[in-house]
Amino acid sequence: MSCTEVNYKKSGGDEPREQLLATLDELNIEQKTQLVRAFSLYFNLLNIADESTHLSQRRRQIEEQQYFWQGSFHETLLSFKQAGLKVEDLSLLFNELVYMPVMTAHPTESKRRTVRSAIRRIFLDQKKLQDYPASDGYFKQQMLEKLRNNIQLLWKTDELRSRKIEVAEEIDNGLFYFPLSLFEATTQLYRGLQRAIHDVYGQKAVQQLQIPSFLKYGSWIGGDRDGNPNVKPETTELALRLQARTILKEYIQRVVQLREQLAFSYGLCQPSFEFEQSLADEVALLGEVVAGQLGKRCSQEPYRFKLALMHYRLTETLSLVEQRIEGNANPTANHPYASAQYFLDDLKVIQESLISHGDKAIADLELQDLIRLVDTFGFHLMALDVRQESNRHSEAVAEIFSAVAKIDYLDMDEEQRLQLLGEALMKPGGLIYDLHRLSPATQETLDVFRVMAQMRHELGEECFSRYVISMTHQASHILEVLLLASQHGLAGCLGGQWFCHIGVSPLFETIDDLNHVEQILHQLFQQKEYRALLAAYGQPQEIMLGYSDSCKDGGILASAWGLYQAQQQIMAIADQYEIRCRLFHGRGGTIGRGGGPTHEAILAQPPATVRGQIKFTEQGEVLFYRYNNQETAVYELTMGVTGLLKASISLVKNVDQDQPEKLHIMNEICAIG
Repeated sequence: MSCTEVNYKKSGGDEPREQLLATLDELNIEQKTQLVRAFSLYFNLLNIADESTHLSQRRRQIEEQQYFWQGSFHETLLSFKQAGLKVEDLSLLFNELVYMPVMTAHPTESKRRTVRSAIRRIFLDQKKLQDYPASDGYFKQQMLEKLRNNIQLLWKTDELRSRKIEVAEEIDNGLFYFPLSLFEATTQLYRGLQRAIHDVYGQKAVQQLQIPSFLKYGSWIGGDRDGNPNVKPETTELALRLQARTILKEYIQRVVQLREQLAFSYGLCQPSFEFEQSLADEVALLGEVVAGQLGKRCSQEPYRFKLALMHYRLTETLSLVEQRIEGNANPTANHPYASAQYFLDDLKVIQESLISHGDKAIADLELQDLIRLVDTFGFHLMALDVRQESNRHSEAVAEIFSAVAKIDYLDMDEEQRLQLLGEALMKPGGLIYDLHRLSPATQETLDVFRVMAQMRHELGEECFSRYVISMTHQASHILEVLLLASQHGLAGCLGGQWFCHIGVSPLFETIDDLNHVEQILHQLFQQKEYRALLAAYGQPQEIMLGYSDSCKDGGILASAWGLYQAQQQIMAIADQYEIRCRLFHGRGGTIGRGGGPTHEAILAQPPATVRGQIKFTEQGEVLFYRYNNQETAVYELTMGVTGLLKASISLVKNVDQDQPEKLHIMNEICAIG
């Protein structure tokens, strides 16, 4: 079998091919199944070897102080310095930076968690062998035996699930990568950036630059209900609470580690007045009895005492979340943290106190890592996007207008719809109607906004990112969502003042949609009520571009060129109306669905369209390859951020624009295709 395959590859002729097909035809179903599994295992092992080899090469470059692998922070900052960028330019650039990968569930991710864990064990075994190439004898034989056993276990493990995966399992699969690699990768990314700034621009630059937490994570898992009848309002609640549980467990673990580390004693350090006041306030909040019990072993160790109280409040916060997950309608807890900001304030007062008595080096270690994590993840972990198809909103709005004023909304033209929606949005308190007289579909559509309002109160304002409207065909589709949101206090006008707690992202996903982007955005931005709501929201307008559907519609080349031109149009229109705009790229995993290396993909965007912010989907099958190992996760995140930095240089210096003759050639090629 193998000889036939080799001959076929060498000759490329018909005879070896026919021999190969004949051999395959002779196999029974069981043999064919085993053959497919063998090749699957082979390619998994090949991927492990490839990943491990690249990792070793990068390590070797770092050890030899050759930091300049393409896409590293060192290479990027060195290129900036050579281009004349000053520290002030870097500060402006970093202050505009937002890098947001968005986790999405996808049916092409078929690997079970058991298989992913087995592959990770093989990777770690193989990495140990690479790390100790000179090792021989007994210990090397042990490592090889362990590697062989783990490969054998993978061979005996069924790759496919025996049943359809449920939404709760999809949520769990998305969360899997955070404690595995992403928490530590996030802290290591910022540490790597700090080192690169020091090496390229010097210590003074490190002191001048205050690097914001520009890395944010998003998710669609539990929020994407377009075409998925299993995603209900309660699914969205569950997704956010499971996210909260995951991040709270991480904080608790890290606070325990800090409590063991920060064993400073009174008499050997003098905490700041602000710290002492914070400690006294927390003791008063919890009561002398509870605080006394928590601090009886560390009453003379101020930071341990403070961290013991913080640990207690975090566990109470976690208890509250777990009670809600279990369905307790009236959960109770003893002084949990009301928000992540209070927890962050406690950490910062410890850090500032340590610095005040000369222990900045200690303050900049694990404590700084935890501060960075809280600033990144809050109590929500990932900002959840909600997605629904535009017709669901139109039908719900039509039913409400009919119930309130016998208005036939669906019979109106676009101009009439926009005028009516604008008037309705100005009505204080939303429209009044009997909820129970509406259809179940409309009640469910409205219930999503109730959940959004509730979860913002429960986990913080950042727990949701945007409400994405798939199949956006006209400007009224965006205002319809805002009208529905206003029924639960998420948007509206009160006392002449506009307020808005929800961002809406129209999704343009077909070739026809891309051709109508300009018309829709002009109509939208000319609507004074929408402009007022967007200003009240205070965040950039987000526009989502779909890659997969446009590829299906027009092919890879026509899709890529249509998306390229659409980005230019969108940013030009936003500039015309003086509106900040961020593009959200709905990339698939494969090249044919908009995928590919993130660094190169970002650099391939049209000149001056990225502007410091980018958001893109990371579909299920991609998550495993990028985030199943910590050092690979650090590399992938670094490559994405440096791509964003390079593509955003237009914020601080002029960049070359596309050449007209080349644009003309591309238009001709697409017309021929």
